[in-house]
Amino acid sequence: MQRGPRGSGIAVDPERVRRARLEAGLSLAEVAGDDVSRTFIHFVERGRSRPSRTVLTLIARRTRKPISYFTAQPTHDAELSIDLAADLTRLGERVRQFATMNRLTGVEREAMSLIEVTLRQGAELTKSIETISKRGSSARRAAATAKQVRRN
Repeated sequence: MQRGPRGSGIAVDPERVRRARLEAGLSLAEVAGDDVSRTFIHFVERGRSRPSRTVLTLIARRTRKPISYFTAQPTHDAELSIDLAADLTRLGERVRQFATMNRLTGVEREAMSLIEVTLRQGAELTKSIETISKRGSSARRAAATAKQVRRN
């Protein structure tokens, strides 16, 4: 498969790409097949790369989801932190591209690198907080259900 220019591709919801793969019971290698690298699929799932129309069609076909599933905007409340994590990751990528495309001094390059790393760490932290928060709310729901069952 031929690569497009950097920064090209279709904006997708990285979490939906990952969720579709997991729901289909597929590994990164199974989604990638012989068409793209599993690293590229991983980067799409992390929001670090954007798939071309061809690759998105391949992902959709192998996960048995419509293309619109990946490009649709997530619900506002349920996916807010996932959006934030993806936004931070994309912004880190834009900072890296900016630094690459401009003539920067060593100090400026180092500063831009620190900004990129900080944004990526912020994305990871956001994902971790979301995961912990989901576990906590699941535990609270289970405790409330158990309490209700005991009452009845």
